[in-house]
Amino acid sequence: MTVPDDAGRVLTAIRLGWSIAEVRGRNRPDAPPGARARLPGPPGHALPLHVEQTSPELRIEAQAVLAAMARELGVDSGGANQASYSQAIDAQARALAKAREGAPALGAVAAADGAAPAGAARAGAAVPDGAAAPVAVAANVPGAGNAPVTANVPVASDVPVAARVAVAGDVPGAGDPPAADDPAAQWDALQELIFRFDAHIQDALALGPDTVASGYQLGRALAEPYWALDPALDTSNNAAAWQFLLGDIRCSEIGRLAGRLGAYLHPYTPAAIAGSVQIWKHVAADKAWRSNADDYLYRQMRTWYELVAMRQDPTTLVKPYALTRNYRMIVRALRIFWPEVLGITVAAGALSGFVVLLGENKVNSLLNSALGLIAIAGFTTAGLLAKLKNQAQAMVTRLRQDVYTDLVAVAITTVPAMPSVPNTGLPLVRSKHARQNALLVRMARERGITPVTPN
Repeated sequence: MTVPDDAGRVLTAIRLGWSIAEVRGRNRPDAPPGARARLPGPPGHALPLHVEQTSPELRIEAQAVLAAMARELGVDSGGANQASYSQAIDAQARALAKAREGAPALGAVAAADGAAPAGAARAGAAVPDGAAAPVAVAANVPGAGNAPVTANVPVASDVPVAARVAVAGDVPGAGDPPAADDPAAQWDALQELIFRFDAHIQDALALGPDTVASGYQLGRALAEPYWALDPALDTSNNAAAWQFLLGDIRCSEIGRLAGRLGAYLHPYTPAAIAGSVQIWKHVAADKAWRSNADDYLYRQMRTWYELVAMRQDPTTLVKPYALTRNYRMIVRALRIFWPEVLGITVAAGALSGFVVLLGENKVNSLLNSALGLIAIAGFTTAGLLAKLKNQAQAMVTRLRQDVYTDLVAVAITTVPAMPSVPNTGLPLVRSKHARQNALLVRMARERGITPVTPN
């Protein structure tokens, strides 16, 4: 499959959308735990994997990725009103962390351990050539010193800003800053800044290719079910509730966004993700099923990321011999090819009888002839039917793809056991796992898209 020329920008947009949801989630007062993996023993110099890093380290890393992706897409600057959204978010996140630790925060535009260096311009202040002034921020990585780093941020030109985006005098630092020792006020200021950044990104990307804008929305929509979720909420009137983040409207939109980006992903990925999201819609709607689903949702989110941001082949997640164990899929395949199967079976039986009877002297020659004729006719008829089926190969391919997509959609989905499916333990009754898989396949078929059918 030919990769479009702008594939790099689309994948960057996906990562940007993912990063902004993760940054907001990792800074929440009730931040989701993530992987829960940590290095054993006392602190030392052992090298952790990504999932073994501490929560502050992962938060800082997510903020750095957000800044890099925003700069690469040219959406980091809001012009004179905001020199660098990502740097302002990073500084405000550090102020929030200090407020939660009980240390005085120094504001969203100050360096981490002191005011901006002498001579450094205020964020967004005009310089002689009309560009935004560089913003001084402290190096925000584990082990880095306290030296401020000056970053020159490109200014977006003539980007229209929606009514909800900050205007002059309505940006952090222009008015009264939040109380340095008030975590709630600092968190509210960070939420507002992220909200404005998201609005700015969507407005800026709307001026370019729709695929890039769709990539940003898809990345954020797939990350938010975990990073924006408050599992304790049980209402459809809250943006942090199960019923909203994995409700019918959101799940349908995720399917459409994935479908628009089919040319940038593995052929089975968009339909498989759409089916997986439909399964999670049922999990979100079932209070008993979702009661212990937090860790499953984290693993599911990681799988979605690997499929869309890393372009992993979803068929690699199908367990060995899963197709042969799924008798329903075999039955569906037999329904498609039953004339050929029946014809070949009859012909093979007649041919076998014909060969056996050839060695019998007492058998009527008429019977031998009839069996031979049936064998020849059976094979000929089966061949003609197969030829006719080849002329309708597109339809057959579509059916085969739908069968395999069901298998892939269930394979990439990680959900807890269904409480509504009992484990009977009876020898003649299918196992709980098999019966749950059958229900998951039925849920995945509610997706609105299928893989592209080759001509």
